[in-house]
Amino acid sequence: MTSMQKSSSIKIPAFDKENYNVWKRKIMLFIKAANPLYLGILQNGPFVPRKEIEASTVDGVLIPAYWVNKLPSEFLEPEKKKVALDDYLQLILLDALTLDKAMCGNVIGCSSAKDMWNKIELLCEGSER
Repeated sequence: MTSMQKSSSIKIPAFDKENYNVWKRKIMLFIKAANPLYLGILQNGPFVPRKEIEASTVDGVLIPAYWVNKLPSEFLEPEKKKVALDDYLQLILLDALTLDKAMCGNVIGCSSAKDMWNKIELLCEGSER
């Protein structure tokens, strides 16, 4: 049984701006219980698979090795699963915000769960966190 299956019987805490600090604590516990990797995604952003381009020589000039983001078609199965974690986390956050149309509207355009979370915190806590 995966951690997400274990937590699926626990209802996602609905966003409550009036009791934001309580909601924040509850949603953080839910997120941690659903998958401990989600906390890292909220702090650092989504996993981005990368590959190394080896050093080469062009016209006698050494081009050092460097890293680039992989194309989705290059992802290995474990990388696909790690990339999908951000989508699952975005879904949890949007589900929590469903009843607050204004807040949902504020974050719906965000491209990652980290961006969503940062916007929620900014709107509820202000810039002095």
